[in-house]
Amino acid sequence: MYMSNAVYDVFRCCVRMPSASLSKLPAAARQFVSHVFSLLSSSQTTSSSNEKRANFSTPQANRRNKVEDRRMSENSGSNVIVQIHTKSIEKWEPNVREKELLRRTWSDEFDFLYDLGSAIYCYIFDHNPHCKQLFPFIANYEGDAWKHSKEFRTQALKFVQTLAHVVKNIYHMDRVEPYLYAIGQRHCRFAERGFKHEYWDIFQDAMEHALEARMKSLTSLDITEKEEAVKVWRTLALYTVVHMRAGYLDGLQGINRFPPLV
Repeated sequence: MYMSNAVYDVFRCCVRMPSASLSKLPAAARQFVSHVFSLLSSSQTTSSSNEKRANFSTPQANRRNKVEDRRMSENSGSNVIVQIHTKSIEKWEPNVREKELLRRTWSDEFDFLYDLGSAIYCYIFDHNPHCKQLFPFIANYEGDAWKHSKEFRTQALKFVQTLAHVVKNIYHMDRVEPYLYAIGQRHCRFAERGFKHEYWDIFQDAMEHALEARMKSLTSLDITEKEEAVKVWRTLALYTVVHMRAGYLDGLQGINRFPPLV
C-alpha cells in the first residue's frame, strides 16, 4: 500500500467524475493527483551537472521489437516462438545517462499519467480481446463505452502507479525488484478469471508501444535522444515484466522469495 486510505479516497474522486468533465478537472485537483504520484516513493539522489555522459549499457538496447518479431513469424507461417533472453535483465542497473533520460521523459502530470495508462490498456484489449475477461466491469457497458468509465480510468491510473514507482526508484533498484515481484504474486488471484502466463507478453508489448509513442512525441528531444529514450524505456518495460512474471510463476507454486512489503 503506497497511499493512505484517506488519500486514496480523494484520489479516486478525481477519476470517478464523468468523462466529459475530465478535461475540465480543476487545477487544484490535477495538482493533487500529480503530487500523489510524486510521493509514491522517497526523494531521489540526482547526479551532479558535471558528471560525464555515460555510454548506454542497457542489456537489451539493440533487441528487436517483439511485436514485429511475432508478425514476421506469423507471415512466414513459422511456429517458432521468439525467445528473449532475460538473464541479463534481472539485475539491470541503469547508468547515469539512462537514469537522466528516464527522469527527463517521465511526468507526474495527470494528463500524462492517464493518457499513458489508457493507451497501454487500449493496446492490450485491441491486440488480445481475451484479456477483457480479466476486468468484469467491461461487460456492463455497450460497445466501447467502457473506455469512458470510472472503472477504466481507475485501472489505467493503477497501472501507471507501478511505472511511477519504478522510475522514482531508479537510484534504488534494490527496492524495485521485490515491489514488482509482489505485484506478480498478486496476479495469481486472476488465474481463476482466465489470466494466462502469455499475457505478460502483451503487457510488455503494450508498455513498449505506448512509451515509444510518448518518446517520439517529445519536442524537447532531438532524434538521437528519442532513439536512446526508446531503448531505455523498452529495457525498463522488459525489466518490469520479467520480475512480475517471476512473482506470478512462483506464486502459483506457493513460493515467495521476498518478505511481505510493509
